[in-house]
Amino acid sequence: MMTLDAVRPQRLDAPLIAWLCAISRRPVVVKGILTPDDAERAIGLGAAGVIVSNHGGRALDTVPASVDALPAVAERVAGRVPVLVDGGIRRGTDLLKALALGATAALIGRPYLYGLALGGADGVAHVLKILRMEFLAAMALSGRATVAEIDRSVLW
Repeated sequence: MMTLDAVRPQRLDAPLIAWLCAISRRPVVVKGILTPDDAERAIGLGAAGVIVSNHGGRALDTVPASVDALPAVAERVAGRVPVLVDGGIRRGTDLLKALALGATAALIGRPYLYGLALGGADGVAHVLKILRMEFLAAMALSGRATVAEIDRSVLW
């Protein structure tokens, strides 16, 4: 009989994150941030960035969506480190909304994988082209000429 300990990944705790940040020659970005306090803790441990994420799949049904957690996290971080968001980015308007809610950038894992599965490297390139075209159209339709001009006023 399999126990929960056999399938649960090892936990990354504060001392381990601090150690990794201290020894790494590369920036360490902490994923799984859902609260402003978690973001503050990660920055305090030396993180060079945070990824607002519920780790996809929302294994615990009541965990908030990444986009719902994003505004409060971005506000607390206040530009000290990049804030990335993971989950739910499927089209250019999703990217516009993520940036409007405070993300520095967005991760696009699932669309990337769909493109890869359907067309290999060419499929990935096509997905990126579509996302870029949709994002540029969303910017134009919201009256934003540059990414720097995207703010919460693009949202209803």
